[in-house]
Amino acid sequence: MLRIIFISLLFISSLSHAEETRQADAHVHGLNNLTMVLSQNQIAMTYEMPIIQLYDEHDEHDEHDEHDEHDEHDEHDEHDEHDESAINNEALKVFQNHLQLFEFPIEAECEISSFKSGLHSVSTEEGDHQDVELAYEFYCNKPSLLKNLTITAFDRFSELETLNFDAVINNKGFTKRFKSEDNKIIF
Repeated sequence: MLRIIFISLLFISSLSHAEETRQADAHVHGLNNLTMVLSQNQIAMTYEMPIIQLYDEHDEHDEHDEHDEHDEHDEHDEHDEHDESAINNEALKVFQNHLQLFEFPIEAECEISSFKSGLHSVSTEEGDHQDVELAYEFYCNKPSLLKNLTITAFDRFSELETLNFDAVINNKGFTKRFKSEDNKIIF
């Protein structure tokens, strides 16, 4: 069963990466991706975000916005100023608490069974970047009550503007583009 979920998740993830590659020229900060596969009572999820999102909510980025210099600002200088070694798997363990990013209905009784985190490089025409990838597996005692998902990442990350969501839920596909004011999907 987990093998089927894993293969489905890889398929969905490759679709998300294809979309990300198409948009790579823009390299838009404030865009995250979430994939989900639900099969019977097991859920596999992957959450991806740019590493820059983790650095004190873009303190330097905010300073440039205040001076209306954002369009002239070289985002890659900002990446270079951060010590990327400060963000490692140990620092990412805080996201084992998935409630910082998304939330299932309580009545579905979903419990985390596995969590992995890591960094991966993304190459664009603008240069190389680091993305954070968080992988979760859940077991739900009452999967029939899993009828929606709420995105809570908008509360954690003030500069998060859009979250792309791709899912396979009991062999049915879903795609949604979340904004902070519309943070819930009903299955």
